[in-house]
Amino acid sequence: MNPPSPAGDNYKVIEIPEPGPEIMAEFSRLPLDPYAGGKQRYRRFSQYRITWDGPAKSWTLELLEHRPFLQSPEVNSYVGGVQRRFEPLRIDPTAQIDAGAKALGLDATDAWQINVHQCRVVANAEVRGVSVPEGPHRDGHQYGMLAVFARENITGGENQLMPTGGGDPFLTVTLQPNQALVYDDAAMWHHATDIVPRDGSGGHRDLWIVAFNRWADRKYGPEFERAATGNVVR
Repeated sequence: MNPPSPAGDNYKVIEIPEPGPEIMAEFSRLPLDPYAGGKQRYRRFSQYRITWDGPAKSWTLELLEHRPFLQSPEVNSYVGGVQRRFEPLRIDPTAQIDAGAKALGLDATDAWQINVHQCRVVANAEVRGVSVPEGPHRDGHQYGMLAVFARENITGGENQLMPTGGGDPFLTVTLQPNQALVYDDAAMWHHATDIVPRDGSGGHRDLWIVAFNRWADRKYGPEFERAATGNVVR
C-alpha cells in the first residue's frame, strides 16, 4: 500500500474498496434515525467480532446478536445513557472493514469488537444537514473509522480532528467517495461540518461510522450496558 496522505502519528486517510451496487442501494432504504434531533439522518447499526485469518491474510467478521447502541453519559452528553434501537445492517461490510483494520495495524493476535453504523445525512430546503449533533467529541473507543461512499449535490461535510478537549483542528479533510479516515479515538476529538445542498433539489452524504475495541474491552453486551446506564439491559 502506498503511504496514505494526509497522515499523522495517530491518523491516516486511506482508499477503501469500492462497494458493490447492493451496498449502495441500501443507503436509500435506511430508516430515519429518531435520535439525531431532526430529520437529517438515516441509519442502520450492527456489531461484529473480528479476527485475523492468517492463511487468507485478512480480517473476518462474525455478526453478533443484535442489541441497542449505547454510550455512557460521560462520553456522549447529547444522548448518553439512552438505549438507541436501530434496525440491523442488511449488507456485508467485510471488504471495507478489512481495509480499515489493516490501516490501523490492529493486533492480529487478539480478537476485536466493532460497531458499524451505515448512515445517510440529507440536506434540503426544509432539513438542515447537521452532521454531528453533539459537536466535537470522542466516542470512547480505541480506534475509529469514518468512511464516505457518496457525496451528492452538497458542499461541506468536512471531517476534522482536533486536540482532546477541543480547539483548532489539526486536520480538516473532505473525504471523497471510497475514502476513509482512521484514527486513534483516545488521542483526539473528531467532528464533521454540516452539509449544505448546492441547490433546491437537495443532497446527501453516505458514510459508515466504525468503532474498534479489543474483545476484552468490548462495548457490547449486558455487562457493558449495565456499566453505561446503571441498569441491566436485556
